[in-house]
Amino acid sequence: MKFTNDEFTEIAFIFEDYNGASHGDFEKRIVKESKLTKYSIEELKSDIIKGLNSNLYLEDSERVNAYWALSKLNDKALIPVLRKWLKNELKSSNYIPVFQILVALDKLEEPAFGQDRSSRYYDDMELNMRDAKNYLGYIK
Repeated sequence: MKFTNDEFTEIAFIFEDYNGASHGDFEKRIVKESKLTKYSIEELKSDIIKGLNSNLYLEDSERVNAYWALSKLNDKALIPVLRKWLKNELKSSNYIPVFQILVALDKLEEPAFGQDRSSRYYDDMELNMRDAKNYLGYIK
């Protein structure tokens, strides 16, 4: 199943809800109105992973939203696939997807960002690419 960017937002809120996040009225309404709640957390996760692994998401924005949604699971089992995707996005110089994967890895307590960083922004392209390369070298 291919998800839209709006559906990735729904999925992110569903994942957060699953993990017990405190939501405001906006997020609660999105989850309540979502047709995706009929799927299990594992089905949603699996469909996103399959889509990413099969190159179903050609646009950077789609992949960024997929990585973002998956990061809301707080699932350390995702680390190996996040590393694989980071390597692929880095090879293609896809700056914003690289940043989003670094954020996801950082959220899973991986040393994705350099300790010398005073900020973390998607448009710190050179620093993000450097950190991705350093992180991938670190895990070898």
